[in-house]
Amino acid sequence: MGHAIQYSVDHFNEQSLSSPTHDTGMEAHHQSTALMSPDPLRCLREDEISLLRECYRRGLPGTLAPFLFIDTHLRWCEKIRQSSTKAWTVSAIVWKRFFTLASSDREELTALGTFVAITEAEKCPTVVFWTQRDDLSPLKHALEKTAYISWKSDPAFSCVALDHYPMVQSVLQQNAPHLMFRNSTFFRLPRKTAKAMNVSVPDGYEMLALDESHAAEVNATWPHRFAGSEEYYCSLFRLNGGLALTERMQAGDGQKKHLAGWILTNEYGALAHLYIQPAHRQRGLASVLVKAWVTRWTEALEDEDVNAGGSEVIAYILDANTASRTLFTKLGFIEMSKSRWSNPTTN
Repeated sequence: MGHAIQYSVDHFNEQSLSSPTHDTGMEAHHQSTALMSPDPLRCLREDEISLLRECYRRGLPGTLAPFLFIDTHLRWCEKIRQSSTKAWTVSAIVWKRFFTLASSDREELTALGTFVAITEAEKCPTVVFWTQRDDLSPLKHALEKTAYISWKSDPAFSCVALDHYPMVQSVLQQNAPHLMFRNSTFFRLPRKTAKAMNVSVPDGYEMLALDESHAAEVNATWPHRFAGSEEYYCSLFRLNGGLALTERMQAGDGQKKHLAGWILTNEYGALAHLYIQPAHRQRGLASVLVKAWVTRWTEALEDEDVNAGGSEVIAYILDANTASRTLFTKLGFIEMSKSRWSNPTTN
């Protein structure tokens, strides 16, 4: 699960960004299986993934979750393509391949928004899907029969809409009955509320941008870390960025600045990994970080092209996390919908 994938910039300039450059045993398995029988899923090109984004843009703000998930992937593709670095190393826990129903036509993308995204992880790959179909039976069949999901690899299912949860349970009953799910709530922050936020850094602290040098420190506090998960954070810092607060040191102090707290945007396009070190809690730092990161993202969206039109900041918060729910509600986030996430597999 912790292996990383290296992406060539030249490759991204020539080929579809929905496919990685590496050749794995899993790929060989998929190809050989395809020769025996048609797979119910087919891989999407980047231009087809863009059609999905436009489909979900038309339903904003109610479709923010799938819109931002797709939008984040396309932004990553563009960022890697435009990078001056010859190769990127991207954690397999965040990189995804997008699929749709193999038997479907263009309307499946433009009107129904049906897709399945699967990460490249060898162990515990993550499966994410959305659709606006009323009839879920073709999607259920695809999840059960596709060779792109290896049940022996112990896949996880994330961000399952409550309406789709019974179908997922039916699929898992035969393939992965051990998976347990956590309840979470999807919150959005109206653009007007975001633009009105004022950020004031407390005395004795300063704000800084997260980069790869902070990955080990951030990873050390992550309850779901695994062998190689430090690269997961490196990837998110490269692709999405992040903010941190640190104690302001005296000139000539010479001590390393340890982070007091941080926040970033995850692979779902949502505020995530908000954490305050125990010694710095009860000082309002979490609120400062949320406001600062919201302000940056809102300004960035307004400076970009039409791809960002209608977008808002979102957050997924576990229902059991009362403190975060209270904080985000106080800051003006609005509860939108429920989703379920399978518990991470211990590695």
